[in-house]
Amino acid sequence: MQESLRKDITYFRYSGETNTIDLLNLARKRALDNKIRTVIIPSETGISALKAIQIFRKTEIQLVVVTHYPDRVAGPKGDIPIGINRLEYEDRRNKIRESGVEIVQGTRPFVPPSRIDWSWNSMEGMIDSTLELFGSGTKIAIEVALMATDAGKVDTGEEVVTCGGTYKGLDTALVVKTSHSHKFFEQFEVREIIAKPRFLVHADGQYSDPNWKGNVAQYYEARE
Repeated sequence: MQESLRKDITYFRYSGETNTIDLLNLARKRALDNKIRTVIIPSETGISALKAIQIFRKTEIQLVVVTHYPDRVAGPKGDIPIGINRLEYEDRRNKIRESGVEIVQGTRPFVPPSRIDWSWNSMEGMIDSTLELFGSGTKIAIEVALMATDAGKVDTGEEVVTCGGTYKGLDTALVVKTSHSHKFFEQFEVREIIAKPRFLVHADGQYSDPNWKGNVAQYYEARE
């Protein structure tokens, strides 16, 4: 008879940035328990990446930071620049690289040129929207694992911990078997859920949804 495993899953009351430190500690513990050598961290501004570096610094776990291409997202006090490679985040970017952590920037596999807008107008749009049923963090965690593998920073078939978040910060962590994006349906596997929010965020301005919680002000302070 096949041996079964019992592992804890944490369900956060809120989505969003408020869970970042707890999420990173849960990811660290699962990676150590599973003897996983790579953890993938999505970070649009460098804030989550620097927090991860502090939490993982006394381990031999390799962090791979995946960032967004240069863009902007709406916020309560105006647009927030995203993409660690932007000029605004040079200091943080240098600190990340000085710690020995590599930054990956690439095309999001679920947002290729065939996806004209955010509706279900392509296969990738349907994948994106389907994964959103499990929360934005689940979708992002899967997407950044594909991006890191496509960039050659993670081996195909490697078991890794990958993280994601809702709007800002981190609130989701999974154990996955990686693949290149073009082999997603054939090879990619979600093997364990470490943590995720229990409630989804639906508002267009996610930071204003009652199920989202976090400190948005710090993302404006970074530009000052």
